[in-house]
Amino acid sequence: MAEYVAIDVGGTKIALGIGDEQGNFRARTVLATNPAWAPDIVSDNIAAAVRDLAKSAQIDLGSMTGIGLGSPGPLDGSILLDTSNLHGWKGLDWRTGLEGRLNLPVAVQNDATAAGLGEWLYGAGRGTQHCVYVTVSTGIGAGIIVDGILDRGSRGNAGEFGHIVLRPEGPECPAGHRGCLESLASGTAIAREGQRRQQESDFLKEVPTVDTKAVFAGYEAGDAVATAIIEQAADWLGLGLSYLINLFNPEMIILGGGVATHASAAYRDRVWSKAQARSLKALSQVVQLVPAQLGQESGLMGALAVAVMASSSD
Repeated sequence: MAEYVAIDVGGTKIALGIGDEQGNFRARTVLATNPAWAPDIVSDNIAAAVRDLAKSAQIDLGSMTGIGLGSPGPLDGSILLDTSNLHGWKGLDWRTGLEGRLNLPVAVQNDATAAGLGEWLYGAGRGTQHCVYVTVSTGIGAGIIVDGILDRGSRGNAGEFGHIVLRPEGPECPAGHRGCLESLASGTAIAREGQRRQQESDFLKEVPTVDTKAVFAGYEAGDAVATAIIEQAADWLGLGLSYLINLFNPEMIILGGGVATHASAAYRDRVWSKAQARSLKALSQVVQLVPAQLGQESGLMGALAVAVMASSSD
């Protein structure tokens, strides 16, 4: 059975694995992310980590079929453009940098798109032909499957769902826009509102550090301020999902990411109620909202799926 190298690049760590087309991993490792690395150093260190992983697992790297990589965006093909937390890596060409060092073909996708591909191939979306994966975490992104084919966009950046503007006078996001979905409904947005309104809340004013988890804890405890923050974020996310329903007419929307995965059923129910209320009835009646299945594995499984799908399309 063909085997592949999977690389999931995150702001704090890089997960690496060697797995097969069925989604089984024989070896894994983690490399700490350093935003100060120059592009050549990034490629050197990841390539060295891949070689070390293969050696420790007694796997012949030359027998691998290819490499799949999920990268923060935005991208220009396989080139990393300026990102909010990895400024020193700007201009890094993933394909050129790793193919030259590891002598294997490299397929690159935006990380949210890759996670969506992983959920479609190995997780909640198996068996569907039209589905959208939405990740709600520090930021918000999407992976879109149409007719069983991943929609990459012209340069690999399709699915920047978090940057649709819903409230033009709203808060600014790291990309410089005001009132985009990410600035209204992401984990970062929830934590920011919690910090801003901390002294209004009986629950939050007793919390040393007000983060997303703390606001959700206040929501679960019935705190009025925390409840207002979470319900407002859920309403914005529901409005955003209604756009996806009307645009793509999917049979399934998969909700994943750190915020959505760990949120209560009441939060997801409110999101879905708002999405259905704001979308065309004929379209909302045929779509399911389901939680993601891969959890913390979504990034690495997504990178593996990128490699598998690239190999199958050759």
